[in-house]
Amino acid sequence: MLRLQCKIIIEHNAEGGKKIVSFDYVNAIEVKTSTKDFTDTATVKVPRKMYWKGHNIMEYLKRNDAITIQMGYSNFGTVATVFKGYISTIENSSPIVISCENIMRHFKTITVEPEIIPDFDIADYLAKYAPDVNVICPDNIGFGKVVIKKRMSLTQALDQIRQAFPWFKGYFKINGDFVVITDTEADRNTINLDPERNIITDNLKYILAEDVKVKIKMTSILPDNKKLEVTVPEDADSDYEQRQYLSKKTTAAELKAEAEQRLATFKCDKMSGDITIFGVPFVQKGDIVRLSDKIRTERDGMKFLAEAVTYSFGENGYRQRITLGNKIA
Repeated sequence: MLRLQCKIIIEHNAEGGKKIVSFDYVNAIEVKTSTKDFTDTATVKVPRKMYWKGHNIMEYLKRNDAITIQMGYSNFGTVATVFKGYISTIENSSPIVISCENIMRHFKTITVEPEIIPDFDIADYLAKYAPDVNVICPDNIGFGKVVIKKRMSLTQALDQIRQAFPWFKGYFKINGDFVVITDTEADRNTINLDPERNIITDNLKYILAEDVKVKIKMTSILPDNKKLEVTVPEDADSDYEQRQYLSKKTTAAELKAEAEQRLATFKCDKMSGDITIFGVPFVQKGDIVRLSDKIRTERDGMKFLAEAVTYSFGENGYRQRITLGNKIA
């Protein structure tokens, strides 16, 4: 029988210096992680009358204290860190509710200055404002011109950049590394999941690339201030989801070629829905999930990006709800 175990570690900012507070009993934990969001969140619920070294736990909880959450099975050797971040709010209720955010909360305290960056590079930009963050990014990622119009937090700047470039997909790993997503297996863990062994439930639906309805609208402002626009596919109707991009191309042919290149990033087979498994094997967002399915043989051996993972821990056990995304070739 598997024995549940968790550990909460808090670096409490006390008047006399930092204190490391740790405990291994909670009412419940929920951690939400996604490759579609820069901000991961966690909620920890602990008993109102919990004490640490003779003092109520509330005395050791403060906004912006660093927090680490570990969970797993003590007799299976799988107690892993599922979240690292900072306390955002504390609800003094019964039970006490501790809400947390990942490194993006720290980024809210970093101010970036307005500037025009002719050839934006995400690694260089983060190195300028957050030099301790390691960026894992392909060399061929090109943004072009980026304009930061006013002073804002680094969190706001990253959100603005993502909105300006919808194709840009990145996320923070638990260790704080920033990863730009590509549809390859490079530097990724592959987790094998079998419905006969470790899948509790699944509502997965396979979607073919030809059924993905996305249209790309490319716009270029020419030197004479005239606007050049191209949309692909040209026959796309209102049922298609539109994505818009700015380009430096100066001819319709070049603009169309770039639009078709953008479209190709969306037009791929993918899996919608999610699967729920126990706490092992441990899956993180950005991992590759390989389905081993001898019953539904059409999906046996297929690999997909783990787009999001939600971890829950409490009286009902330890569960991982995994949302799958694009198919990995």
